[in-house]
Amino acid sequence: MKLIAKACLLGMMAGLAVTSFAQSDDRPVDEVIARVNSGVIMRSTFEAAQKEQLEQMKNAGLKGAELEKKFNEIKPRILDELIHTQLLAQRAKDLSINVEPQVNQQFLRMMKENNCESKQCLEQKMREAGFDIEEVTKLLTENFSREAVMYTEIQQKIYRNLTEKEKREAYDKNKEFFTIPGEVTLSRIFVALGKDPDQALLRAKDIVMQARGGAIEFSALGERVSEDELCKKQKCKLGPAIKLSELAPEVKAAVENAAAGTVTDPVKLENGYYIFRVDERKEPQALPFEDENVQQRIAGYLVNQQSEKQIEAYLAKLRDDAFIEISPEFQFEGSAVKSAQIKRVAYSEENEKTRKKREKEEKKKAEEAKKAAAATAKDPAKP
Repeated sequence: MKLIAKACLLGMMAGLAVTSFAQSDDRPVDEVIARVNSGVIMRSTFEAAQKEQLEQMKNAGLKGAELEKKFNEIKPRILDELIHTQLLAQRAKDLSINVEPQVNQQFLRMMKENNCESKQCLEQKMREAGFDIEEVTKLLTENFSREAVMYTEIQQKIYRNLTEKEKREAYDKNKEFFTIPGEVTLSRIFVALGKDPDQALLRAKDIVMQARGGAIEFSALGERVSEDELCKKQKCKLGPAIKLSELAPEVKAAVENAAAGTVTDPVKLENGYYIFRVDERKEPQALPFEDENVQQRIAGYLVNQQSEKQIEAYLAKLRDDAFIEISPEFQFEGSAVKSAQIKRVAYSEENEKTRKKREKEEKKKAEEAKKAAAATAKDPAKP
């Protein structure tokens, strides 16, 4: 479900003014590849969704044979998602869900991003980029409808039925997610590796001894001996408080449990040795279960966790109750959506002639029977 929930919107929302998807005049004629009750899915929509998914995978670093393999695995699910979106949009109509305000708000945002003061201006820019505003409106409506149905039919019901016990258990199992991370304020002195790393280490250890000796204040020592010009300008301060989770692993290991005022041993990083002093520290703080923000996050976590299975079951029921027909070329192995198998008989001129001949003979027999009945009525004694 999460794979391409909005794939059919392509990269459209990223800014029409900077990317053109205009197609050449020799593009193939579009065609219907799937029918979903009264709705249809066009080849162009499917191909655009494929293109968007492929771009996302490339941006994630996939390439070559690995990209091809992963894309072929995902491909059946792309059409599945488009069909599911159609089913959910149709369900939204059944539930009288109106998403027009969300669609209008989205258009206002797009107008602002593209420096348009009117919808006519945006429509013109869309046209120049190869988009049809009516198709964009349809896609936006389908996607907002999809989200609204999921919320109304599944997520809202799960939220209302959450128990205090479920929430408490989720809190106890995931306390690290409800904890404000610890922070430290650091100063540092830098010693470059230079041509002789061993000599650099000895120099760094000597600086540590001076800093711990207390004869000279750390920042004053740093301004005198640090080989980092920026350090000298900033009195060796690293700036505002830093979350422990954001520090490099080597630095975190050195300062994580160090009290304020501690001077660390030399910490070797890529370009040299660093000596840190913990100026201030703020311990991690676990937020209480009763905290309003914690309650919202726990509820969101449980709704997401429980909705996965329910969404799949809900979509399966929508599929079972729907008429779905997919062109043979697009009936992929591994797809969750199965096509209705309809036997189509091509028009035959010979069959048409046979039918007309049969109807003519039946009409002739009916007329003969009618005449015989009339004759019998006039002279009942006549055999």
